Amino acid sequence: MSIIERISAPRHVRRALHPPTLFALLLAAAVLCGCARRYDITLVNSQTVTNVRIPNLNKQSPYFTYITAGGHTFTIPASRVSYISPHGDTNWMFKNQ
Repeated sequence: MSIIERISAPRHVRRALHPPTLFALLLAAAVLCGCARRYDITLVNSQTVTNVRIPNLNKQSPYFTYITAGGHTFTIPASRVSYISPHGDTNWMFKNQ
């Protein structure tokens, strides 16, 4: 059967996913679901920094370091942070003490 006959054949060509390929795709989807978590930082003056990765508190100096969605790294004094909450979640909040 030539290529032209295969392309113009009336029947549909089915390709099934093999179990290892399907398992790899499901595993990749499960791993990547946890990577998209974003947070909002509410400052003492009621300004909000949104859509950042989880801020890390430096133990030696009182600063939060966070990375924005664009990939830029910023530091902010811990005394200016009032709340840290997951992006879009109004029920859960971490209050800075």
